[in-house]
Amino acid sequence: MNQRVRDGLLLDNYGAQLTEKQRMACEMILMQDLSLSEAAEALGVSRQGVHDLITRAREHMEEYEKSFGLIARRQQMEQVLEENRERLPEDFYATFKKILGA
Repeated sequence: MNQRVRDGLLLDNYGAQLTEKQRMACEMILMQDLSLSEAAEALGVSRQGVHDLITRAREHMEEYEKSFGLIARRQQMEQVLEENRERLPEDFYATFKKILGA
């Protein structure tokens, strides 16, 4: 999986568990595509500080994913849904896709 996509999924699922500064740094760098300098200025820290915030945030979010597996489970459900699409009623398939947000 593309790291950028994974970062987005991690942030969506586990961002609330990060510190405010970690979450803000991740949103700025990973989602808004700001530079380290721009994020550092907005957060009032150094570029290295932003890098450290993002590194720690990724580590924490990966640990949450190891513990809870929300992203992996969702991917499994999407795969099973697609593999069985022909056998499922269309309204069930559409509803389930909507629930998964896919």
